[in-house]
Amino acid sequence: MKSQPPPNDSMPSVLFDRHVVMAIGVLLAIVLVSAVSNSPVRSIFPYALSVGLVAWRHGMIVGFLFAGLATLAALIGGAFPSNAALSGHEVGEGLYTYLKLSTVSAGVALGKRSRKPPSA
Repeated sequence: MKSQPPPNDSMPSVLFDRHVVMAIGVLLAIVLVSAVSNSPVRSIFPYALSVGLVAWRHGMIVGFLFAGLATLAALIGGAFPSNAALSGHEVGEGLYTYLKLSTVSAGVALGKRSRKPPSA
């Protein structure tokens, strides 16, 4: 039997992975652009890109957590409410955004899983 190397318990490797760092950079850039331009980024695509990067590397559960972080970034960036008629419904919009980003996480993770050849 092969012996497994001992786990490194000093710090989780997820925090320093390049995919996570790039995804956090995308979210920070979105918040920065929203603050500087005084026009919030309301498109779901940059948020979905960051969630997809994390879900591709670390799986669905971490992708769900990052979807929550991306939703908070959208809230901080001022993406809610999306129009004046929805003022006061930020929680509903946030939950709907989290649902969309969680779907991205699940789709990316399941799509990656379906690409792996079956093990013998």
